[in-house]
Amino acid sequence: MPPPPVILVKTWLQLLQSDMEQEAKIEVENKIISTFGSIEIAIIYMSEGIE
Repeated sequence: MPPPPVILVKTWLQLLQSDMEQEAKIEVENKIISTFGSIEIAIIYMSEGIE
């Protein structure tokens, strides 16, 4: 399965920093971890995709 678009990963990471409810943040965090294995790897993927 190909990785998600960089803009989607950026949105997920922004949602984690927003004031949304904790349950929704957990769901977003689970998506990131299931896709990349960790939030840190998602951040690296996003920053490399923007350059």
